[in-house]
Amino acid sequence: MFLHIGENIAIQKKDIVAIIDKKTVDNSKDNKLFIENMIKNGLLRNKNEQDIKSYIITCDRKNRTYNKNYTVYTSNISSTTLSNRKEVSTKKIDWRETNGR
Repeated sequence: MFLHIGENIAIQKKDIVAIIDKKTVDNSKDNKLFIENMIKNGLLRNKNEQDIKSYIITCDRKNRTYNKNYTVYTSNISSTTLSNRKEVSTKKIDWRETNGR
């Protein structure tokens, strides 16, 4: 399953490590330093720097080596909306319940 994060970008849900609100990053010295270091080390996948509302950190889980491949994405969609999207589409829906049977 994939999660659409805006700007025609979809990422695999199983690879998501964290969805962090930009205000949380800006208000925390440690979080800000962490994100800045990831960007400085070339781990920013998309170059959206306008209207950032959240950061999404992913890890390539198919790579089972000690050195994991982490990536950071920016999104103009709020972290709450992204989290809700992630949860809603992972729930199983019984077609009988939706058809009143």
